[in-house]
Amino acid sequence: MMALSEELQSSFEQRLANYQEGRKMPLLSNIERRAVERTQKQTRKQDIIKLLQVRFGNIPENLEYSINQIDDTSLLEQLFVSAISVNSLEDFSQL
Repeated sequence: MMALSEELQSSFEQRLANYQEGRKMPLLSNIERRAVERTQKQTRKQDIIKLLQVRFGNIPENLEYSINQIDDTSLLEQLFVSAISVNSLEDFSQL
């Protein structure tokens, strides 16, 4: 086995470290992105529930449960806008 000079060994180790670090970043970015999306969805669900409570008082547990089961971001956005303008909880429940 041939030994590398100190300069080549150092260069190799630096390139290897850069490569390894570069391989980690996309994975961390994906994890971070998913965590942000989960947080945004949870916050939007809480916003919908709070808005309905402010407008109509206590809301049925089954409606709150149904809202918390939604995982579609665009649907949550539509429901948030609807919660602002809907005339009653019954109308909201029909959406």
